[in-house]
Amino acid sequence: MQRNKYAILYLLTFGIGWLPFTTAQAQSDASDSSSAPRDPHAPVYHVNYWVTGSIIAAGAIAGYLLPQSSKPNIDSADLANLNPNNVPVFDRWSLHQNPALVPTFDGDSRIMQLGMAALPLTLLFDEDIRHDWVDVMLMGVEVNMVAVGIYAVSPLGPLFQSRYRPVIYYPNAPVNRSDANQRNSFYSGHVASAAAASYFMAKVYCDYHPDANEYLVYGAATIPPLVMGYFRLMSLNHFPSDVAVGYAVGTLCGVLIPELHKIGSKDLSMGVYTSPTGTGLTMQWTPPETESK
Repeated sequence: MQRNKYAILYLLTFGIGWLPFTTAQAQSDASDSSSAPRDPHAPVYHVNYWVTGSIIAAGAIAGYLLPQSSKPNIDSADLANLNPNNVPVFDRWSLHQNPALVPTFDGDSRIMQLGMAALPLTLLFDEDIRHDWVDVMLMGVEVNMVAVGIYAVSPLGPLFQSRYRPVIYYPNAPVNRSDANQRNSFYSGHVASAAAASYFMAKVYCDYHPDANEYLVYGAATIPPLVMGYFRLMSLNHFPSDVAVGYAVGTLCGVLIPELHKIGSKDLSMGVYTSPTGTGLTMQWTPPETESK
């Protein structure tokens, strides 16, 4: 029964991923007689392998290799002094759930995370996109690593933020309430990764198929991260505001990074700077209309 449940979950995830292709392809076929088809060999994105590779490496180091700040365990005195009234009103929904369901929904969210990591691969079913598969897949990894890096080392993430997860407000919850990880409620990295993958897929498809129904494609893209958000809420890992911020971060990564790659390399320059206070990357974009001025 458990295996069947996960099979259904995967089918739903990839079914959502396939939906924009089937409907938008039908619309594209219907409009072929009235508009010239896009040259399938014309590049849509400009991917600098050195820059993209460096970003991927930096995200991987930040998210997986750098030691994370260790937080102290939650002692019994802190647990005894928990006050639900300190939780913002808009987040108190999470304090009235069934803690017995925590293991089930936590497992579902972890399984779905694997499905979401593979979801952008469905882009390769499209012939035009498959022609540029190296650039598209590199961008997909880049989007994921940027989302991971923002979660791991930005001031928004748990490295700097400390917020109790909703589950510790339930004395009978089947978890270790004193574990230091219970301080990492803000924000939801699972939802951020799901939104990044889903909106990346929608953005790439629409860029390759300008005649596609964007409302349908982006509407379909909203579903997987919403499902992931529901799982993370019901597993009492996050409050609604944690999920909302994760959704926003992931969406921005999934949409803005491909958009940046649409800028021609002649209009975009990157470099390294050094100063007495540190070293970093610089980026400068010159709009085409101002190049001759």
